[in-house]
Amino acid sequence: MKGEIKLRWLLLIVMSALFLSGCMPETSMQSPSTIVADYETHTAGRYAFVDVQVFDKYGLPVSGEDVSFYVDGAFLGEATTDTSGVARIGFFSPSEKTYTFTAVAGGVSRSFDVSFTKPKWLFIVWMAADNNLYYYSEDDLSEMRNASGSVSVVVVYDGVEIGDGVLVLDESGNFQAVVGTMGIDFNSGSYTNLEAWLEMILNQFDADHYALVIWDHGSAWIDDSYYISTKVIGYDDFQGTAIAVSNLRKALENALSGDKLDILGFDACLMGSLEVIYELRNTADYIVASSFNEPAEGWDYSFLGEIASDSTPLDVASMIVDSYREYYSSYDYYRQIGLSLAVYDTSQVEVFVSDLNLFISDLKADLSKVDAVYSDVVKSYIDYYNRPVLVDLGDFIDKWVTKLSIAPDPSSFVVHSYGEKGDRKLLAPVSIFMPESRSVYGIYENDYMTLSFPNDTQWDEFLVYWLQ
Repeated sequence: MKGEIKLRWLLLIVMSALFLSGCMPETSMQSPSTIVADYETHTAGRYAFVDVQVFDKYGLPVSGEDVSFYVDGAFLGEATTDTSGVARIGFFSPSEKTYTFTAVAGGVSRSFDVSFTKPKWLFIVWMAADNNLYYYSEDDLSEMRNASGSVSVVVVYDGVEIGDGVLVLDESGNFQAVVGTMGIDFNSGSYTNLEAWLEMILNQFDADHYALVIWDHGSAWIDDSYYISTKVIGYDDFQGTAIAVSNLRKALENALSGDKLDILGFDACLMGSLEVIYELRNTADYIVASSFNEPAEGWDYSFLGEIASDSTPLDVASMIVDSYREYYSSYDYYRQIGLSLAVYDTSQVEVFVSDLNLFISDLKADLSKVDAVYSDVVKSYIDYYNRPVLVDLGDFIDKWVTKLSIAPDPSSFVVHSYGEKGDRKLLAPVSIFMPESRSVYGIYENDYMTLSFPNDTQWDEFLVYWLQ
């Protein structure tokens, strides 16, 4: 009796299995019946991923199926469905636009719209890392991955190895290469390359606000006469090139065609120089730069994650300064040798320079006081031979002013700043050329005369008068 019961159960199990195998299709025999795709919205300037899901006639997901994607009728590529029946393909749009996607699988097709809306901010980073700063570029790229949804980031990257190209963030915060230089070493020290790439990006990438960050070594205007297309910013050691301030101005003005960037930033040393800011005053509403040497770690790009949809250009420029100050707050060594980062309002620079030009007559009238102030003023840059070359103009004016004197106010265009050297706080950090002797002036004279500032002001004449 027990044996008959066991046999009946065995037969029932076998028959049930045969019935089910006849009614339920095997996964390998599945064929697409329906493609499900919804209208999607993505951010322009960010690498996006577009999804569809494939089902069979029983409403079950079809895995392992190749799906062909077309955009506005042109073939984009293929993707294979996963175990959930989802096929995903990457797509990049720099501009605000709606595209018609068509997905085709097993004779079944589905068309749907994918829209890209412009971000509030586009940060363009000219990362000239073909030098000894290469290893720090990886850390800064990692920091940029945390950019908020209001920000798209495009990096023109030049490293020490073959692999240069254009990187953009995707929707998950990872960098994707959208343009490569195909095994050719890119020359980031060429101002004509900068002009061409910047013009292309500005023409193709949509955003409400634009910021350009030049990432590399910097030396204000020092050595600018060496090539004359030479050394100030964008050092490419492999190519033996760099970009002089006057050529930087030409490149930016040509690429901008009369417009201005919202922010021009220098993640580089010594670019917070009055002469540099004056030269570039027509290229951006705000310039962010350091008047001292920067630590090799440079900026803290975590500020990109704080940018909101309603952040103004001054808000964002101030975030850069504040994150820099916070990042180095525990580095006493750097504070002792000098740290600064400031936001310069270029709309106020010409008025300040005009006032400074008038102030020169007061300086000439009391050279002994100039000597006394100079002896104690903060030196922004001391060269390799221990010769002061650049001084902090804000500190000089602070020490000059008395109740009976009037002087131009650098805080009129230094609108947000952080600066300190040792125990001395700098309220409006900006450097100016003021060497300690006539011989030192002569060493840097050719570099200095490549700029507009000495030609538009009497500062160089004052220096010669004082130093003689």
